Amino acid sequence: MKLSLDAWRRARKISQKEMAEACNVSIVTYQNWERNPGKIKIDDAIRIADKLQIPLDDIILSSHSTENATEEVYVV
Repeated sequence: MKLSLDAWRRARKISQKEMAEACNVSIVTYQNWERNPGKIKIDDAIRIADKLQIPLDDIILSSHSTENATEEVYVV
């Protein structure tokens, strides 16, 4: 089962501030990623996956459910 970015972060007991710092972005940008992971660039997704110690697919694929099938993919 794929967890949301928020769920992974909470499970690892990491704050949004820590994640933002690890990705070298503002906390607002990181919060936006949690709400819309489909807008995360691949380099940032790699940093997130490394920090959370999860497969990159769990970040990229979690944003593409069947209800989002017609949306543009921003993770490139």
